[in-house]
Amino acid sequence: MRTHYLIHRICFLTALALASPAVLSQAAPPDLKTAVDAAWQRSPQARMLEARRNEMQAGHEAARTWIAGAPAIGLSQRTDRWTDQNGVRESDVSLSAPIWLPGQKSAREALAQTSADALEAHIAAARLAIAGEVRERLWALAAARESLAEAQNQQNYLEAIAEEVMRRVKAGDLARTDGLLARQEVLAAKAAVSAAQAKVQEALARYQTLTGQPDSPMPQPEALAKAMQEPHPRILAARAALQRSEASLDAVNRTRSDPPTVGVSYRRERDRPATPASSSVTFGVQIPIGTAARNRPLETAAQTQIASASAEVAQTEASVRTDVELAREQLATAERALEAVATRAALTREHTELIEKAFRLGERGLAELLRSQALSHEADVGERQQRVAVGLAHARLNQALGITL
Repeated sequence: MRTHYLIHRICFLTALALASPAVLSQAAPPDLKTAVDAAWQRSPQARMLEARRNEMQAGHEAARTWIAGAPAIGLSQRTDRWTDQNGVRESDVSLSAPIWLPGQKSAREALAQTSADALEAHIAAARLAIAGEVRERLWALAAARESLAEAQNQQNYLEAIAEEVMRRVKAGDLARTDGLLARQEVLAAKAAVSAAQAKVQEALARYQTLTGQPDSPMPQPEALAKAMQEPHPRILAARAALQRSEASLDAVNRTRSDPPTVGVSYRRERDRPATPASSSVTFGVQIPIGTAARNRPLETAAQTQIASASAEVAQTEASVRTDVELAREQLATAERALEAVATRAALTREHTELIEKAFRLGERGLAELLRSQALSHEADVGERQQRVAVGLAHARLNQALGITL
């Protein structure tokens, strides 16, 4: 039974070992990209950001028009019917609208464009954040499944040992206390399997809540990106916000006052009933005068946004560099730890094989075998978990580099 178990472990470890840098140079598995796409579709933030694209389109259309506000139509009529009754009548029809000046219109168009660019950058950064959540939950599910698989292997092995012990107890080769000890170990292994199953269910539920997918296959370590994504989505979003703030200040500076109002009116008047009516057309313009009281609050608000956005850019750039360096160090540490735990697992397996042979020959006791096997189980669990840790370190490094998938 132990031989079969060891063959299974060797096959498993060989398959994991094939996840070498040569294999990791291939593209990431499609299931991860599918999971990220599914999580993005379920994200309320994603729905809100994508819906704002219509808002940006409306802003573009408004910025392209020369009219700064709603046009106004005026109708008026003057008569002396209620006073002198000399037959004086005057009718007036007017049309007016505020008009952007050329500099104001170009500033508004630039603001609309930078706002749209900032939105797209924000969407890319949000998608990167969603990818990070998917990576974390995907590998958390993988870690839980590895723990469950090792717990089930441990249970199967202990059940086989317990069967042999009971057979030898009945034959009189072992004491009844050995049989009770073996049964206790089997029950403990079953409890460990139940606990591992609960953790798998919890990790799977979290993954399903995020992605909406019913299940996920065992992930493979991601191919490491050779360099940082250019432009990095987080840095791009911060810089786009700064550009939008600068465009907003430029629009404020170019709009020192309310836009001028241009109007045209048509007047038809008659002084006496017997005289013919005369008509005239009037063109007019009203130019508001800007004041410091009007412009100063707008300017200071725009300058505050620029200062805040500039600080955000500097902080984001520093944070991204720190995250990348930390992720590289964590990956190197995880790979070194994997070498150590793999060597330890191999040694403990060899030690357990020797103790098992001696036990079958009656040279070692059951307690010593169980202790050796517990150490082997602990080493195997550590190896499996460390391989998952290496895969997670790959994912975190790509995440820090801005790889969205």
